[in-house]
Amino acid sequence: LDMNSIKHKIAEMIPSHLFLIDLEEDLSNSKIKIIVDGPEPIDLKTTTSIAREVRSSEIFNNVYPNGVQLEVTSPGIETPLLYPFQYEKNLGRTLKIISLFEDKVTKLVLTLVNDSYFEGLSDSGKKIQFKYNQIKSAIIDVKF
Repeated sequence: LDMNSIKHKIAEMIPSHLFLIDLEEDLSNSKIKIIVDGPEPIDLKTTTSIAREVRSSEIFNNVYPNGVQLEVTSPGIETPLLYPFQYEKNLGRTLKIISLFEDKVTKLVLTLVNDSYFEGLSDSGKKIQFKYNQIKSAIIDVKF
């Protein structure tokens, strides 16, 4: 089975209000990390139940017959945003955007999110709008 088939099968085991963001395989250390997100914060009960279902699934045991360490988690702060609901959860935060058309980083404070685009204000106060399909990557700019 290829990685896409495995991702698809695992995505089917995730509750319908959540999304599979990524599946990271670190076979040198026998670790699999499933990253899920949703409009609401994800609690330990949810990640535990997903892990239990995946671990007991036939596909998982066929693909990893020798067993692996399985972690189910929500995305870290450095994980690129993929879905409109993820942008919505970060309204008011600064994003670092790289568009498909320019290879430079645009920073903006996220002010509006809908299903087709989002917009924000640049440092100079200029309103900038991006359609989701124009984005190469969007990451939260974390200030420490």
